Amino acid sequence: MSKKKKEQILPLTRWQYFFKALYHNAAATTEFTYDRVVYRKSQELQEIEQRSAKINYLLLVLMMAMIVIATRLQNIYIFVAYIIIVIVGQIVRYCMLPKDIKAHLTDTGRRARVR
Repeated sequence: MSKKKKEQILPLTRWQYFFKALYHNAAATTEFTYDRVVYRKSQELQEIEQRSAKINYLLLVLMMAMIVIATRLQNIYIFVAYIIIVIVGQIVRYCMLPKDIKAHLTDTGRRARVR
C-alpha cells in the first residue's frame, strides 16, 4: 500500500488568484475552483475581472500593432517598449484585484473531482 503524499495547501492570496486566472478569461465564469473547493464570485469581483479582460484585449491589439510596426521599421526598441507596456498592464491588472480575495468568494459547498 502506498500512501499519497498530501500537498500542503496555502491560503488563497491575491497573487495566487491572479496567476490562476492569468491564462483564461476569468470574467467568463461566475465560479472559481481552488484546492478542489468551488467558490462563487461576488458581483464586484466579476466586474473587476471584466475590466481586467478589457486590459488584456488592449494588450493583444497593441501586440498586433507592434508586430506590424516592428517588421516595417525593423527596430528592437519597439519590442522593448511593448514588453514594458505588457509589464505595466499586468501590474495594473494585479492592483485592480481586492487585497482580501477570499472576502469576494463564497463556498458553494461543492467539491471538484481529483484528476
